[in-house]
Amino acid sequence: MSRIAITWISIGIAATTGIICGEFAASSVVLHDKLGTVCGRGHLLALVRDRGIYQADLDRTLAEFHYVAGTDHGQERNLQRQSAVTDLIANAAARAHGRSEKILRTEMEHELSLLRSQFRDDKTWRLALNASDLSESSLWRMLRNDFGSRQWISKRILPELDVTEGECRRFYGSHLENFFVPERLRVSHLFLAAPPETAPEIVEAKHAAIEALSVQLAGGEDFATLAAQNSEDEATKLRGGDLDYFSAARMPPDFVAAALKLRPGEISRPIRTRLGFHILKLIDVQAARQKTFDEARNDIAIELTNQKRAAAIQKLMVDLNSEAGYLRPL
Repeated sequence: MSRIAITWISIGIAATTGIICGEFAASSVVLHDKLGTVCGRGHLLALVRDRGIYQADLDRTLAEFHYVAGTDHGQERNLQRQSAVTDLIANAAARAHGRSEKILRTEMEHELSLLRSQFRDDKTWRLALNASDLSESSLWRMLRNDFGSRQWISKRILPELDVTEGECRRFYGSHLENFFVPERLRVSHLFLAAPPETAPEIVEAKHAAIEALSVQLAGGEDFATLAAQNSEDEATKLRGGDLDYFSAARMPPDFVAAALKLRPGEISRPIRTRLGFHILKLIDVQAARQKTFDEARNDIAIELTNQKRAAAIQKLMVDLNSEAGYLRPL
């Protein structure tokens, strides 16, 4: 047989194979779509590595989104629907890649144990599984898929998350305002609550009580002891009323103004804010300053790593969506 004839036969075989594969792919889409409608999952929306994504999957994803957001389901725009389909495709592709990952059995058992520990006994645990149409074996498979996809994603994006010293220094130099520390005060207070809705007779009683405590302090009694015995700020009373360091933006203006009139160690007369009555003791004042690069280095590295992670995941989403062999127009 001549070389030309062999060449044409090879071309013919390749073309026939291509036609058969194309017809098979088309028939696979049709088959998945028919199965979806027969099984009550609706029309096929996408096909990813032979895994179908159906209208029911989209509806469930949108319902979960609206439940978390507290919005009405069924009023989403097409952009939301497209975004949900994009997420479903990426998740399906990642799970497919994750099947080849080696997962330690001990990790799986630990995760299953954490889930199980949230229920008081085996009966409650099994009732919860049944209510979710799950068995321990199906839950195990779900966890395996989740671990596999997460591990594959981590390996895929990890090389893109390295942050260099130079990147950190450039970020510091161009974002100096992010590392400015305002003036901070450290104050202890003895507090009696009297918010705006408090009845007048109770306000009057609290006013009398705070004045009496002020007299005791003027007589030399220990501030921390009186705070522990009388303060109504449960979060600080057992540590002498210590509020730790705070900036002016964190406290009522009249509280800050009164504190700034004191010298370290000095105790104020009773003051009233919108929260109630206070007696203040100034412990320390830290002047406003600029953080050094060394102080800010760890925070900058975390910020840049998070930025790189977001960019890497966005790129990965695009790559994973390109693996959809079929995508139905919405």
